[in-house]
Amino acid sequence: MHTKRAIMMAFLIAGATALPGYAAEPAAAGTPDSVQPSDASVRVVASSNSDDLQVTAQIRQALAADPSLSDLAHNVQVATNSDAVILRGVVEPTEKDRVNTLAQQFAGARQIMDELTVRARE
Repeated sequence: MHTKRAIMMAFLIAGATALPGYAAEPAAAGTPDSVQPSDASVRVVASSNSDDLQVTAQIRQALAADPSLSDLAHNVQVATNSDAVILRGVVEPTEKDRVNTLAQQFAGARQIMDELTVRARE
């Protein structure tokens, strides 16, 4: 169980730190590096809390199970902490609202932070 949690955290942290426009801030002792936009007060890093991990898993499953979504939307990165659900990735123009709606179904009182990029039409 701990191995699975560690793998999930490594995946979420690796994805979060690779985004342009975000600066890693020093982590508090015993916590993963925090990644935040410079103008935000809401944490945008995933938590290792079991409730937060469960919300992340539920959203990922809902995205993967929705046949109306493209492969891009199926692969949206989801990070959850006690304050927010953070959505990152690229989606088709018609999918942004659907991804947000699916996330909101499981977010509870958490804020949805939409950091999705809409793919330009060719």
